[in-house]
Amino acid sequence: MGPDGCKHSALRTYLWNSCLCAELYFPLQTAEVCLRNAIAGTLQRRFTANWFDGTTVPNMLTGKYRDHLAEVVSRERHRKGAQFSVDHVISGLSFGFWVNLMTSRYKNWLWQQGVQRTFPGAPAQLNLADAHRKVDRLRQFRNKVAHHYAIFDLAPDAEYENLLQVVSWASPRACWLIEQLADPVAIMGKRPAY
Repeated sequence: MGPDGCKHSALRTYLWNSCLCAELYFPLQTAEVCLRNAIAGTLQRRFTANWFDGTTVPNMLTGKYRDHLAEVVSRERHRKGAQFSVDHVISGLSFGFWVNLMTSRYKNWLWQQGVQRTFPGAPAQLNLADAHRKVDRLRQFRNKVAHHYAIFDLAPDAEYENLLQVVSWASPRACWLIEQLADPVAIMGKRPAY
């Protein structure tokens, strides 16, 4: 194959990878929203509706996440004014913030009753360490998609299955919706010929 053939092959692969990433956008967005809302619910049950105010929650965070929380609260209060609510904080925090709250550091603060209290669809035997591993795997894959990596050779079908499993812990309905509206496995089957 000549140089033009290589360029065309690379372009077809690039476009196919872009289509695959686009097909994963809604599932990844839904997964992030489901997870952050579930964990925020645990914070609200454990502390107060405005768990970010006061010192208890900020003091349990590491410096990086304490600073991130303070920055988001300050920014959202300034932007939203009288309409400011906890929802603005929840949506303003990074996915990494929420995944961090699933580490063993917070086991005694947030997870005394197990992960099933936060994720009612989780298997009874699922422990915090395994839940964190699966959610962090989802976060890493999300970042690769968001940062335009070539993901077609990173087992996206297995990553999608992981995503569906994690979402099913928080919301079986959201899992159903993802399956109705997205089909990355079909896109995987359309790999361009070389």
